Amino acid sequence: MRVQKVNEHTIRIFISLTELTDRDITMADLFQRSAKTEQLFWELIAQAREEVEFNLDQPFWIQATVATNDEFVITIMKQEEQLEGLIKEKAVRKPVKGRVTELVYVFADFEDVVSAVGRLPVFNQLRSSLYLFEDEYYLILSRMGAGKKRLLAEAVLDEYGEIVAIASAFLGEHGTVIIPEKAVQVLNNSFNKLEPKENE
Repeated sequence: MRVQKVNEHTIRIFISLTELTDRDITMADLFQRSAKTEQLFWELIAQAREEVEFNLDQPFWIQATVATNDEFVITIMKQEEQLEGLIKEKAVRKPVKGRVTELVYVFADFEDVVSAVGRLPVFNQLRSSLYLFEDEYYLILSRMGAGKKRLLAEAVLDEYGEIVAIASAFLGEHGTVIIPEKAVQVLNNSFNKLEPKENE
């Protein structure tokens, strides 16, 4: 594991699949926020406190993404700086090998998915699909751009669900496809007709 301090409010922690395996943590554990992953998280925070003097003394926000085929990046940001930090982060982020081109959000129930997509801004090039895996719903989104609309969309999605570091290929292999394409449009057309809006 290695810790990178972005600023006094934000850090990135890089952890490999091998390191997860050494701690007896599976990908399923990571995505389901199990007791093992919570323990790992606090170990990471302790390491960050020691290595880069990052003290998590207020509400925080976490985002996990896949950097390469064998490495995860966990971004931890103190909550009051979340929006400003996100804008700066997206402005200076450099492409990495296996760069993230899609977002995956998990929802506890179907109603949360419907509510979330009903509040999303319009993205003309948006691609989306919906999967069911272990009784939870996974919404895959891509082609959302990198501007303020994307930040708004992420804020809405965070309100109803949780971003996870899981690839669509994993869901395609282990999950059940509910809506293979244009999931946002299909859901809005089917369940959110009371509030007319443009579709993707």
